Order: sequence, then structure tokens, then C-alpha cells
Amino acid sequence: MSNREIHKYNHRRNKNRLIWRIVIIAIVLFFVVDGVILAKIYMDAKNAVDTTYHKVKNKSERSASRTINNGKPFSILLLGTDTGEYGRTYRGRSDSMMVAVVNPSTKKTTLLSIPRDTKVAIPGHGFENKINSAYSYGGVSMAMNIMQSYLDVPIDHYVEMNMRGLVQLSSAVGSIKVNNNLDFSNVGNHYAKGEITLNKNNILGYTQMRYSDPTGDYGRQGRQRQVLSALVKKIATIQGITKYQSILSALSSNMKTDITFNEIKTIATKYRSADNVNQIQLQGYGKMIGGVSFQVVPQKNVDAVTKELRTALELNN
Repeated sequence: MSNREIHKYNHRRNKNRLIWRIVIIAIVLFFVVDGVILAKIYMDAKNAVDTTYHKVKNKSERSASRTINNGKPFSILLLGTDTGEYGRTYRGRSDSMMVAVVNPSTKKTTLLSIPRDTKVAIPGHGFENKINSAYSYGGVSMAMNIMQSYLDVPIDHYVEMNMRGLVQLSSAVGSIKVNNNLDFSNVGNHYAKGEITLNKNNILGYTQMRYSDPTGDYGRQGRQRQVLSALVKKIATIQGITKYQSILSALSSNMKTDITFNEIKTIATKYRSADNVNQIQLQGYGKMIGGVSFQVVPQKNVDAVTKELRTALELNN
């Protein structure tokens, strides 16, 4: 090989080495930067969860943390309170009440709506109470315990969010689309029948309306389940992840929960496949008792819902 050929060979080899070095450096930088970003997201998420964490007394006979660590189905009481908007700053009532059961083996989440006017007995307050008054009397703790007793299922955790949180979460996530089955107007917004777009300006009016709905509060509960499902799906998208700081800010400012950060990490890894939502409704009928409007739920309806929830929890019926 001539000196010229050797020079060309060494030149090509050095050039190739330089290219590979650039590639390797780029890959290293990518993982370093990505690692820093992930670490920041991790710490921001941990700080947000630590802010929202509020432990309450729960009479459940099983360990929620052990249930989640073992990857077993677990339940959450979801409370939407009527504070945070329209100038309301008091504790208020649990305007929306749902129980979610997350089952990773069936890859399904069962989402039950409970009418807020459901007639129940509350110890120390008599037999004629609305179920949402449990929150007014004794906060989340009493709401969880009454729900466990009424539905005969363990309630492992709770998540409480006020109305302002729904608006701020909508602002952070961006618009969502839902299929509206009723043409109506509420608080200055019109909602046409069919697919509509909801955002921070009109999401409350959609989820709060009940007086113009022929099915009353049941129609409102259906819209609330619909919006909740759409928001969760939106947050899980790439677009939602890139807005994580705004989402965490909305949650940490307006939400309380007894789910720990370690449990959230476990849920994110072991339960992420349970994204098939099965929506069910506890059904009763309206009745005036002592001048107060209640929803009276026949025991057979309660039993049917209990059986479905216990099946989802993989408990013996």
C-alpha cells in the first residue's frame, strides 16, 4: 500500500472514529438530559403528592398498601365537593360521589356513581339522611366509613377534589371531546346535542347541570363519569405528559388523598393496563320524606351493585 493510500485510509478511519464519537456523545447527552428531566418530573410529582397527602381514619379491615403492593384489585372513593368556585370557601358537601375499583388482572376499572341524595342511616344522626351529608358531618373519614357500610365493600383509598380543581385541571390538560345526549344551556353556556368540546370555560356548566335534565341527578352523574374518563385519557397522552407541571399544580392546589407516593408508583406500573372503564349507576327513586327530597334505593339494587363491586375486587360474595 502506497503512502498516499495509507494516508487516505487513516483519514477515513479517523473520520469514522469522529462520527462514532459524535454519535456516542449525542447518545450519552440524550440519556443524561433525559435522566435530568425524568428526575425533575419525579421530584415535582413527589412534592405534589406530598402536598395532597392527608391521612384519615378508615375502618377498613384490610391493609390498602399491602393490597396495592401485591397487585390486587383496590377501591377508591372519589369525592367532588361543591367548594372552590362561585365564591364558596366552606367545607361544603360531597356534590359528586363515585367508587372506582381497579383490577389489573381483568384490565378493567369499574366506576360506580352514587346519587348524593341517597337515603341512609348515619350513626348519631338518625335514619333519614342523605349520603352526601356524611361528608358534612364528619369529613372524608365519615364518608368513607358510611360508604363501606352501605355498599358492603372495603374502601381502600379516597381522592377529594373541589370544583376549582376541575377548572384548573381542564386548563392544564386542554380541551376534551364528549358525546352529549341532551341539548341544554347552563350558566351562560350552550351545549348542543352530539359531539362537543369542553374546556376550562364550560366544563363546570356541563358537569353540574341537573335541573334541565329529565333524568335529574342521574343524568348529571353520567356526564361527570364521562368527563372524568375523558380527562384521565387526555392526561395519559403525550400531550398531557408534556404539561405535567400545570397538571401537578392543579392537583396539588385542589386535591386531597391518602394515596402515598410509593403507592402511586406501584399503581403506575402494576395497574396501567386497567384502562377499560365499566360505568355503572346505583339506581333509586325520588321520595319526599318530612319535606325533604330523597333518593330511596331498593335493597335489591344495592345488593346488585355490591355483588358487581365485590366481583371486581375478587372478594367472596
